[in-house]
Amino acid sequence: MKKFLRNNAAVLAFSLILVVIFIVGGIFSRYMTTEKNEFISEFRAAEELRVYYESLIEVAGKGEKVEVFTVEQLAKEYLLPSSETETYQPVLNEAYKILENDLEVAVVYIITTHGREDGVKVAYAIDIETKTLIDIKVISHNETQSFYSALDEDFFLQLNDKTLDDVVFKIDTVAGSTYSSKAFETGMKYARELFARDFSFEIPNIVYTINSIERNYDPATFVAKPFIANITYGAENMVLEAYFDSQYNLVEIISGDMPSDTYLNLFKNDFPTTSFVDLRTHITAYDSSTRVITIRTNGYGGMPITVAFELNETLDGVVGMQITTTQTYDEEYNDGYTGAPAPAVENAYKDAYLADGTYIDAVSSATITSNAMIRILTLMDNVLEAWNGGGN
Repeated sequence: MKKFLRNNAAVLAFSLILVVIFIVGGIFSRYMTTEKNEFISEFRAAEELRVYYESLIEVAGKGEKVEVFTVEQLAKEYLLPSSETETYQPVLNEAYKILENDLEVAVVYIITTHGREDGVKVAYAIDIETKTLIDIKVISHNETQSFYSALDEDFFLQLNDKTLDDVVFKIDTVAGSTYSSKAFETGMKYARELFARDFSFEIPNIVYTINSIERNYDPATFVAKPFIANITYGAENMVLEAYFDSQYNLVEIISGDMPSDTYLNLFKNDFPTTSFVDLRTHITAYDSSTRVITIRTNGYGGMPITVAFELNETLDGVVGMQITTTQTYDEEYNDGYTGAPAPAVENAYKDAYLADGTYIDAVSSATITSNAMIRILTLMDNVLEAWNGGGN
């Protein structure tokens, strides 16, 4: 053995060196591969962050540098678009300051709100000097695409260069995509609340009180002037009583003086949020010769349902109903519906009402359509009761 080692010492030494080189080389190679992968990952992350920051500068329309702005969530509840009573808290995901020559020129709030679904994540850029909402950038959303796509260029233009001093501070919703529209309006309002807190901005406020809203049941005027409102407004507590139309525009003053456009816009904005009467359901026509009253409301997705009621000769009961509807119950958002296709729900309400004047219970997975029909039937009964103390 010793002889073998003496004779092959050089070969064994060389072999050992090769083994060591192989082991060390493998370790070094793995180390370098790991380092390379980490470098690539860090490079990609840095590049993604750079692109993200550039997109924030782009939505602000100014600046050259982005700085993380560490601020806390602001407790503020807003009405869920699909509910009349339930509220939710928007989420402040991130905030950034946009700098130009090291001066703060804009702030960007990344806010998640609720549309038809939760998760409408949007960047809202506000000019610090002019107190203006510059623009927005949609980061992500979970909205049903068929509804979301109805938000066209004209809708988003409303969110450009919008002054925070606007007392009303709202945007027009898009028919058929009302819930998605509301997600952006809520985000815009929440961004203004955050800006007011973070930059000592005072949100404008005008004092007024909507004391009451009643329906006008006069058959000669209830189409053009469906609502009678009593409002106290201004520093001198002026009282206005007036007729308003179905779009909440003032039509005729009963008593008091004409308010300014600012007040009229506020009234128009706040009427739908009151609980005095159902303002979503309207009498759109009345033909005294045929004794037909037409009533309309919106069902699922803001799409209309219209019912033409034929009254009896004594005008104290309904003898016929013609329904025009755009509802559907077979889309992905109501998989639980198992009944017949539209307008099965509307017809079920019609049949029960004509039979004995009753309303059926809300149909499972078609509750919004059901509630819309109940609102229409309720208004019809209210008309009959106002006319002669009865109902169907």
